[in-house]
Amino acid sequence: MPLPKLFRLAAPSLAGLLSLSIAPSLPASVPVDARFGVMTHFAHGWDPDWAWIAAIRGVPNVRDELYWNVVEQQPGVYTFPADYDRYMDTLRVAGLSPLIVLSFENPLYDGGNTPWSDTAIAAYARYGSAVLRHYGDQIKSVEIWNEYNGSFCQGPATVDRANTYARMLAGAYAGIKAARPDVIVAGGATINVPLPYWEKLMQAGALDSMDALSVHPYRYNSAPEGIEDDIAGLQNLVRQYNHGQSKPIWVTEVGWGIQENPGPGEMFIDEATQAKFLVRAYALLLSAGVERVYWYLLRDYEDFTLGLTQADATPKLSAYAMQVMIQKLSGAKFVRRELTDEYLYSLLFEFDDGTPVRVVWSLKPVTVSSLGATTVTDLLGHSSAAPAALDLTDTPLFVEGPFVGLPPRTITQVVLADSVRDFSGTQGYRGWSFGAFAGYGSTDFQPLTNYEVTDWTQVWGGAFPWLTVTTGDQHPSTTGSQPVSAVRRWTSTYEGSVHITGQFQCGAGGDGVGVSVFVDGERIIHASLGGGNAITAPLDFVQTVHPGTRLAFAVDPGPGNDIDFDATSLHVTITAN
Repeated sequence: MPLPKLFRLAAPSLAGLLSLSIAPSLPASVPVDARFGVMTHFAHGWDPDWAWIAAIRGVPNVRDELYWNVVEQQPGVYTFPADYDRYMDTLRVAGLSPLIVLSFENPLYDGGNTPWSDTAIAAYARYGSAVLRHYGDQIKSVEIWNEYNGSFCQGPATVDRANTYARMLAGAYAGIKAARPDVIVAGGATINVPLPYWEKLMQAGALDSMDALSVHPYRYNSAPEGIEDDIAGLQNLVRQYNHGQSKPIWVTEVGWGIQENPGPGEMFIDEATQAKFLVRAYALLLSAGVERVYWYLLRDYEDFTLGLTQADATPKLSAYAMQVMIQKLSGAKFVRRELTDEYLYSLLFEFDDGTPVRVVWSLKPVTVSSLGATTVTDLLGHSSAAPAALDLTDTPLFVEGPFVGLPPRTITQVVLADSVRDFSGTQGYRGWSFGAFAGYGSTDFQPLTNYEVTDWTQVWGGAFPWLTVTTGDQHPSTTGSQPVSAVRRWTSTYEGSVHITGQFQCGAGGDGVGVSVFVDGERIIHASLGGGNAITAPLDFVQTVHPGTRLAFAVDPGPGNDIDFDATSLHVTITAN
């Protein structure tokens, strides 16, 4: 597909960056839509002229930092360096609204560790207020720290991250609101969407100290589909702790890097795939009610290949896709996902005057009638009158007009069990039990007895060291010279034929694992994964079951009984066939 024609755009002090091929310019009628944003790293020393690259794409928001240890180098003295002021001035001139991440440690407090003492937490709050005083109403939103539940937390704060963060958040929130009641405070900033950690935050009262929840729902080696379920799970948890009321959710980082030579377990991602994933992710997140989405990253940087452009400002296909998406969806509110087969996505948006626009794609090729559709636009901004029939693929299209030709759902699937959805701290909940097979050839199910909620997940364990079953993975063990399989087992209450779909996937390290499926103690599927073999084993089969039939999904330590790197993910769905 040819790229749009080239043209030059001039702007103040661009230093040659804008002699680029860019998609057709946004029409003046496109409203500023705060849902769209991009991450930048001006605080890392990027040339501020990069702000214009975001501006010409129509992106209204950027996310960046003003580091604490730079701003406060003497206790209580706040000094803002010229390069900070320069990049903030450029954002203002370019019409970009900054979300400022207030971070990271300051060597003046708590020995340079993440603030945990009352003294350091109070100092952090004063730093936040100083930032707002210096830049005034240019800053309309701030984020409290970054990925505190991940690698950006050190020292005593790591002992009880959730409660320590909740204390820091409360102090910062009070100080910020005293200085600027209008500023939106985003809290959490979690890597991924770890519901156990979020529940600990909510139990500590964190919801009272944030105007929006911020998350980074990366899906590095999988497609965007399902990202909306992560958001729905978080919102359900919010309602549980917020008197039935929802709260705004911001995705302040999400993205996919280019991986044209993927390693074991990695997904092949080229420019075209990145562009597809960008639009599908944004559409799905907006469908889940996310209020803002910031793509990570504006440009490739160091080892990060998630940029909309290459490091030399050459635009990738994702840059065109971002601009076209903003042009087509700005000002349009999500209405619903239309009822089609599961593989076909039609997300309906409407403008205030009722004009519809849909983001449409299909995870398997399908041809549909274009009845009612008027205009179809691809990711590069090429628009044409809708043909009589539309060939849908995993590349999303923007479809305007009533578009009544979509086929309705042809199969109504009744989901009997889902290993992720149904995971619980109660043995037997929705038919699922969690246990072990100990010894060669054993199918004697030994239920696990210890259940724990960590910051990251819920986990079952027991008498065998390292043996765990969590929401999404299983780790085997050994006893003496004997293997011990980690097992999740579903007991049917259904009579008839069921369809089992899913996948085992192990990591790239270690000597591999064995994965098996058993029906009433008889092994019907086995595969060796890793250790030089494939690392995935798809499941797709039909099985007749009766009330009491037991389907067991097991992971053993492999032929060498070496349990290093043996964590193996599993997601199984069982539907009435």
